[in-house]
Amino acid sequence: MIAGQVTKEQWKRFVQEGALDTSRISRRIAASWYQCRKSGVDPYNGKGILRLQSGDLQKKREENKRLIEIAIPFMQKLAQMYAQSNMIILLIDRDGYVLKLMGQAKARALATHINFTEGVKWTEREVGTNAIGTALSTGEAITVNGPEHFSLASQSWGCSASPIRDENGDVLGILDISSPSAAGYHEHLLGTVVSAAYAIEHKWQQLIKEEEIALMHHALECLGKQETSFLVADRHGSIVYLSPQAKANLNASRGTSINDLPFSAAKIPVYSTDGGQVIGSYAAVPVKEGKPHGTGWPRTFSFKGVIGTSSTFKEVLEKAEKASGTNVTVHISGETGTGKEVMARSIHESHAGPNAPFIAINCGAVPVNLLESELFGYARGAFTGAKKEGAPGKIVQADGGTLFLDEIGEVPAAMQVALLRVLQEKEVTPVGGDKTRRVHFRLITASNRPLGEQVQNGTFREDLYYRIYVYAIHLPPLRRRREDIPALVHYYFHQNGRPFTWTEEAIQVLQRQEWKGNIRELFNVLEGLYVEFQEETPAPHQIEAYMQQISPECEERPPAPSLSVREQMEKDYLEKALRQHGGKASLAAEQLGIPRSSFYRKLVKYKLS
Repeated sequence: MIAGQVTKEQWKRFVQEGALDTSRISRRIAASWYQCRKSGVDPYNGKGILRLQSGDLQKKREENKRLIEIAIPFMQKLAQMYAQSNMIILLIDRDGYVLKLMGQAKARALATHINFTEGVKWTEREVGTNAIGTALSTGEAITVNGPEHFSLASQSWGCSASPIRDENGDVLGILDISSPSAAGYHEHLLGTVVSAAYAIEHKWQQLIKEEEIALMHHALECLGKQETSFLVADRHGSIVYLSPQAKANLNASRGTSINDLPFSAAKIPVYSTDGGQVIGSYAAVPVKEGKPHGTGWPRTFSFKGVIGTSSTFKEVLEKAEKASGTNVTVHISGETGTGKEVMARSIHESHAGPNAPFIAINCGAVPVNLLESELFGYARGAFTGAKKEGAPGKIVQADGGTLFLDEIGEVPAAMQVALLRVLQEKEVTPVGGDKTRRVHFRLITASNRPLGEQVQNGTFREDLYYRIYVYAIHLPPLRRRREDIPALVHYYFHQNGRPFTWTEEAIQVLQRQEWKGNIRELFNVLEGLYVEFQEETPAPHQIEAYMQQISPECEERPPAPSLSVREQMEKDYLEKALRQHGGKASLAAEQLGIPRSSFYRKLVKYKLS
């Protein structure tokens, strides 16, 4: 805000003598002038000096991609509003670099005379008192007009800037309107800039909510894949979801920083729905060892343990035990949910021991444009957004241990060639690099589709097929080994440290089911039943009623197309939570961390019972 017009004479006296009548100048301008003088800013220059190279500017834009996407529509509206007013509109990041600039052509041309362009750092330390730099320094919106600028280069300009804050109140960037005609600069523009910045903040808040919904959706998908003790954190590392078992194993709650946990969590990135941005992370939470209840499988898969009674599965275990005695390449086939990764890890531990690295990657879950760098790693500066020091890939991480490639059939054809070379030469070259590294690892692959068919239709290389299809193990679906269901139920309760009180009739209800989702579906159902009945023993008819309730045939029809993507995602995770808790809204609300009043309003909104 302008407290009184600063004259050229006041500025000259200050830069020559250091004398300033603070009663006739804005407190913030005066403070900024003193700081610039103390920092040695040249008052007779003030042109932009520190400029990013095109690659570094692109990296900056990639880091601020979400902010730019949100801000550009508002900047375009402002540019249209002031198309005849000789003004430019700028978006600046939290470090003071100009990310985007648009506006009237004449004003843009004049801005280049003082290097007021994209990629230039425009802070107080670089160019003296100015609206952008001073707003960054104070965290407050401000107008700096004419001679209020500390350095001569900007004194023909009038500028208004406002901080844009994130959901935590931290500065994301700056929105600025500047004009090279200081005398005709309109003071009301500060209100316009503040309003636009607030609108951008509001859209940012909406984005964060959508990301949180996506993270909750991811958490519920993990629950559906029999994952029990885990957490999901947002992009800042703040926990947004703890699974019920993780709560029991960890003294933490929603909002706790993942960096404050009493263990070193291996964080797996969670991507946005378009796959272009990391919006958070997933981490497994170690399970506290509980007293065993009843009999069943040991916590770690054992080939010699009594795991199943079916002759079909006994044959599988015999093959797995043979594979564990060698370093042979193994391919595991089987439907989704049959436990392919569990089998791979068991073979690994039986041969190499639990301390050797076991590196798993689902080739179908990683976006195609990221899979190459995930597998092979990347060199320093390999691409925009890459870490400065580069990063090792999964293959290098598996050196001395086992590399498990799940859904190997999803690897693109071009990448199959590179993978084949690594398997043949035992050398890996990171993306964008020229130095190879020797690697030694055991390869175990898996697929839920017959690879032979993919070879025949030309989507999978025949030479790679023969390289990985050395020793095959097929995991039968659960419906073909129903005799093993009692042992699996015992194992579930034993693994989670829960008392087992079920009757034989109750287990027989489970044995009559089809289990299209196999073991993963069975464990998910057991989790839901435990939440519903806790320590009570469910009767057979109660289990049947629960199974009918969660069957796909009972699901509602897809929602009306009038729902937005965010609303649809929100409705989906509400439905899943309700289903897992047998329709108990209070338990579902508690699991999702949503106040009951808000939860019930959402139920009414989406017509969920």
